[in-house]
Amino acid sequence: MNRIEIEVIEPGLQTTLQDLGRSSGRRYGLPPGGALDRFAHQAANELAGNYPTEATLEITLQGPRLLFNTPALISLTGADLGPHLNDRPVPMWMSVFVRSGQVLSFTPRRLTPGAGVGAKWGGRSYLAVHGGFEAPLNLDSRSTYLRAKVGGIRGEGRVLQPGDVLFSNPPRLSTFTEAAGRLFPEQKRPAYSRSVTARLVPGPYQENFQPSAYTNLFGQPYRVTKDADRMGFRLEGPQLAHISPEMAEIPACGAVFGAIQVPANGQPIILMADHQVTGGYPIIGTVLSADLPLVAQLLPGDEIRFSEAAY
Repeated sequence: MNRIEIEVIEPGLQTTLQDLGRSSGRRYGLPPGGALDRFAHQAANELAGNYPTEATLEITLQGPRLLFNTPALISLTGADLGPHLNDRPVPMWMSVFVRSGQVLSFTPRRLTPGAGVGAKWGGRSYLAVHGGFEAPLNLDSRSTYLRAKVGGIRGEGRVLQPGDVLFSNPPRLSTFTEAAGRLFPEQKRPAYSRSVTARLVPGPYQENFQPSAYTNLFGQPYRVTKDADRMGFRLEGPQLAHISPEMAEIPACGAVFGAIQVPANGQPIILMADHQVTGGYPIIGTVLSADLPLVAQLLPGDEIRFSEAAY
């Protein structure tokens, strides 16, 4: 069977190739990167019959229009951004057979603060194709890092553009139709919401904060501001006060996905996949990796609470 071929008609708002990141890039100043919602990324690959490390398309808020020039086996996970094949709805969290000539598109999303029952939550969807998307390896990863222009399609470190042609790696299946229809169990999917609770491990700079900082951190909700991207989510809420102005800065220390830095203004920043390698703000705690998919799907205006992880 030939490789899957997909032509980009419209690129969407920010559509990039992502995998599980490049753990060996830190010594070069490159963050690990990779999919923001690791769970959705790996689930999409599982449904498409791939290894977890294969690249998927991370689709942000407004999806692309993609023409399939060959038959394909695909899956879509993460946020429901209204996918359609030739104007017919595509089920989420399921392996789907696509015929040659069909067009995958997405319904434009609007930010609707306060949306209630039946609302579609989250801002990032993950598209996997059987075989995984082909792209050059950069430090053992195909992930797109936009700031340094590395990884991704043709290794150019950019978002998709009209006219791009995506290929899969050679397929392992002899037929796609028999593999279609597999459903990822609903009870195993993350409970995405516009109001989530994330568990965290306090520290390692507890001595830099006043006791009231942890009372505030665990006591009241924070809202995601408009300053939220793949590098970090700035939050707005109760102030997390330092012991003194001097304690609002530290010697540069290693940064990790999920660490919560607190600059001098006392408003926390959750570091995301494209975080800087080192940072100079004290870290009040780190979100458990199991809860990062919930955080990754938050949008500006959404709410997050923190609770201390139980041991």
